[in-house]
This record gives sequence, structure tokens and C-alpha cells, in this order.
Amino acid sequence: MTATDDAALAAGRCPVTGIGAREVSGPKGLPVLGVTPELAKDPLDFTLALQRDHGEVARVDLVPRGYVQLTDPSAIERVLTSNIANYVRGKLYVAFHVFMGRGLLTLDDADWRAHRKVVQPAFTPERVARGVDLALAALDDAFRSWDRAAREGGRIDLVHETMAFSARLLGEVLVSEDLSRPEQRFTRSVASALEVIFKNVSSVEELLLPKWLPTGYQRRKKAARRVFDRIIGRIAARRRARGETGDDVAGLIMESDLPDEALADNLVTMFLAGSETTGLSLMWALYELTRNPAVRREVEEEVDRVLGDAPPTFDRLDELPVTRSVVDETLRLYPSVWQFPRDAVEDDELAGRHVPGGTTVMVSVFGTHRNPRLWDHPNSFDPARFRDPEAQRPRFAYLPFGGGRRQCIGKPLAVAVLVAAVAAVCGRYRFALPYGRESVWPDAFITLFPPGFPADGIPVEVLRRDG
Repeated sequence: MTATDDAALAAGRCPVTGIGAREVSGPKGLPVLGVTPELAKDPLDFTLALQRDHGEVARVDLVPRGYVQLTDPSAIERVLTSNIANYVRGKLYVAFHVFMGRGLLTLDDADWRAHRKVVQPAFTPERVARGVDLALAALDDAFRSWDRAAREGGRIDLVHETMAFSARLLGEVLVSEDLSRPEQRFTRSVASALEVIFKNVSSVEELLLPKWLPTGYQRRKKAARRVFDRIIGRIAARRRARGETGDDVAGLIMESDLPDEALADNLVTMFLAGSETTGLSLMWALYELTRNPAVRREVEEEVDRVLGDAPPTFDRLDELPVTRSVVDETLRLYPSVWQFPRDAVEDDELAGRHVPGGTTVMVSVFGTHRNPRLWDHPNSFDPARFRDPEAQRPRFAYLPFGGGRRQCIGKPLAVAVLVAAVAAVCGRYRFALPYGRESVWPDAFITLFPPGFPADGIPVEVLRRDG
């Protein structure tokens, strides 16, 4: 900061605007513990209550480290775009290093650019179209067991099925292997890794117990790391022995000038960032369509009219605006990553609030997407809101893939795959929820899981639309 900035702060004025900026307020909480117990009880409900009671820029006092929650689009825009140089990955991202090392998610801009440049060709329109074809092939295989369940009056578990679909697709795109096979133990390892990352910043077990103590949590942590190391080590060794790198993301990294560890760091980053997010987004979309038959019929009508018996290939997706709006609305209600942190390097002002240097700010995607100032009936599933040509919202009112130049690299593939998958499923099936599962509230870790996962899923009865 400059001497002028220091003088402004000493006078109680913000160096950005030159006028007085209010301090960030929040709930008082308990002595020492702050609001830690309240947040731990239900993070999502806490997020919405904090926004309601303390505004769109609110302080959260926690053990061991508090933060400032942001659900104001102008504040989020400043953090992610207009003053991005002042906001770095920060202390909470240390938890991600346990699995992701120095990869696309954990690096700051100076180092991140080189990694992004290497991987970017994997997400061109041509590659995305190929990814949609791979997704449709994976669904065709899944449909065989779904047809059997429909014939026999049985059920499938939406969570298990969509996660297996996502693991297979991601494996094909990243390393040209099917990672959904049970012997790979991939899906369970991804869940364990995300649990570890979450607990690294929130769990008493992680904060207080020694790492050498063989708790179930520590065993899952080491087992997940071994699975990823085994998969990546086997792929790298086989390709080097053959003198080839392959036409996939792993090949792009192996052919680059990035350091050797970049292969594992970036592949594990994309394993974790892409597998559960895509699978769970598809699960939530199908769940909401099952709960909302009027919307489901709109999708069915569009798919029947536009596609008939043809598959929803990449070149036909723009013809499916109703289906696309279902995906958009699903990502609003259930954003893949529901919040993410940044650390302020120097003092700043966010939406009229003074944020001191060193503060962790938490961009709450979930809170922003359910902000009643920005969205009518924010907790309702209403895809038509994304088809309203009169609707006007701030740019950062909707950010399921983040924003600015650090927006998720996999967005084009994820959106295309989700639209194609919803269309393919709705063209063939309807589901029925069992009693007691008509309305569920997600559990919040890094991503939004159905309650009770992995022990509990979302079982549904399968019905073929053709009878």
C-alpha cells in the first residue's frame, strides 16, 4: 500500500473510495469457539441465515480461522476480476495440497498460467464433442441394467449410477481408461479425498489428533492417496515403455515442459474437481425432475420433438433450451463447489465494507445462488427463470464454475455432458421416489452430497417411457 492509502485508513476512510467504509459485522457466537458449533451443525443453513441476518458481506468467527462470507455480486466481482491481484489462494488452500500438490487449483496466477496453457487444448469444441460421444456410450452401457430394473420392477441408486457414469467419462477423457470398474476403487477414493480436504480445515480430529494415530480417517486418507498414485504410476510407466504419451489430458502434460510432478498433481486435481461434481450435478438434476413432473414433461416434449430417436450429440445441444435450463437451474440450487476462499493481500473495500489485509474471504456460491435479492423464490426449482429474456441479474449472481480468468477449465465439457445426459435419460425413462425421499437437504463437504452418503443414496423405481 502507498503512504496515501495508509493515511486514508488512519483517517477511517477506505483507500479505494476515499470515504468511510463500515466494518464487517457478524454473529457474536461463543467465547473462544465463536460460531464453530453452529456452523458445524448445518453449514448450508448457517450460510443462508448469516446472509439473512447480517447481510451479503458478513464476518464468521471460527476456530482455528474465521473468514468473511461474500454473497454480494459486486464484492465477488472485485475479488475474482477487478482487483484479482489482491486476492490469493491463501491459507485454507493448504488443505488441498494434501492431494493436489501444485496443480491447476492450488497455484496462483504466475505459476498457474503455464499449467492452464498445457491443459487448455483438451477442452476445445472438438474435444468436447468427443467427450459427449463418450458420455453417451457410457450411458448406453448403464441403460442395460436400468432396463433390467424396469422389467423386474426394481430400483437403481441415482447416486451410485451417476457417480459411476462420471468416473468412467472422466477416466476416458483424462487417461483413456474406465475408472468406474470396482477393482479401481476410484469413486470411493475420490469421496475419501474430498473428506480429507474438508476435514483439514474444519475437523477437530485433523486439528488435534497426531497424524500417526491410525484412526479410520487417517487410514482412508492414506488408502485414497495410494489408489491415485497406483493409477497414475501405472499409466505413466506403460506409456513411457511404449514410447508414446497418448491423445488425452495425461498425454498433453507428459509432452509439456512442466516438471515431472505436474502429471500427478494435475490429474489428481481433475480427478477430484471433475468426478464427483459432474456425477452429483447429474444426480441432482434427475432428482429434481423426478420431484417436479411438470418440468419433466417439458423436457420430454422437447427431446421427443427435437431428437425423436436420435441421440443428443454435441451438434444438437443448442436445440434443447429447456433441457439446458434444467442444467442451469440445477447448478444454481446445487452448485458443484458451494464455496471457495481467497486471502486479501492488502486492505480493500467490498460492497462498502472494510476488509483488512490478511483476511480470508469466502465466496459463497450457495448463498449467492439463493439470495432473495437476486432470485425470485430462490429455494424453488424453476428452470424457466433461465429462459426469461427479460431477466436481468448482475454478472456474478450466477457462478457455478467460479468466475474471471480462473473459471473452471472443464466448464464447456461439464455443461455439454450434463445437457446430453439429461436429454438421453428423459428420452427413455421416468423415475419414482420412495416415500420419505421426496425432499432432501444436502450435506455440505467440498461438494453437495445427498444426506447419509455414502451409506445412503437416493433409490428410485425405474419406468421405461415406452411402457
